[in-house]
Amino acid sequence: MSKRALLAMPVAGLGLLALAACSPSTPDAAPSTPATTTATVLTTTASSATSAPAPTTTTPTKASATPVTGANTACKVNPANHPVPTADPVAWVPEADRVQVSLSGVPSGTVKVTGAPVEVDLTVCNDSPVAYPQVGFVLALDHCSCAGEPIYMAKGTVQRYDAATGAWVATDHSSVGGGMDYLTVFTGQQPLPKGKAVTVRYRFSYDPSMTSGKGGVIGAVVTPDGPHVLGQTSLSYTVTH
Repeated sequence: MSKRALLAMPVAGLGLLALAACSPSTPDAAPSTPATTTATVLTTTASSATSAPAPTTTTPTKASATPVTGANTACKVNPANHPVPTADPVAWVPEADRVQVSLSGVPSGTVKVTGAPVEVDLTVCNDSPVAYPQVGFVLALDHCSCAGEPIYMAKGTVQRYDAATGAWVATDHSSVGGGMDYLTVFTGQQPLPKGKAVTVRYRFSYDPSMTSGKGGVIGAVVTPDGPHVLGQTSLSYTVTH
């Protein structure tokens, strides 16, 4: 072998070694599969968290207070002003100066002669143009077929509840007879300015001598002088034993 051939062999070997050192192995060059999978999972999780809708928060609405209903809430002040009217005794005042009167109670429509006293409410609303300095209240047993002829004047008792003392106070002449005398037996006197509503509670019962029939009660509000009738109403029912 010539000297040139011997010199070329070491040079070629050195070239192969250099090539091997510069070329990385296949496992080192390719990224591992687990790393790629982990990156994908993290990306997906982050995307889901970003796109999720925010929870809807509902603020409860506070219920409005239920307005108290009753006669007082419906009674309004009349903008007009009239002087206190005059009239004949036990006669009505002019229609424009009258007040509202209502009776409530006896929901069954039946009153038992032998039963417990029955309570009713007499409510007055002054929606008239007159500020009355004093009024009185009346409740009386109306004519009843349970009393018989000639004038069907019922017998019984009527009591007014006195809120100041918490007691029931008996009223005199508690029945309607042949005239208007029952209007003269008023109680519970007090001022009745414009726009004021007053409710007076009564209870009544019939004398055991009364039979079955058709009866009722009359409620009224009057002025003490006269008296003059400012308003009146009635409540009918059946009387039984």
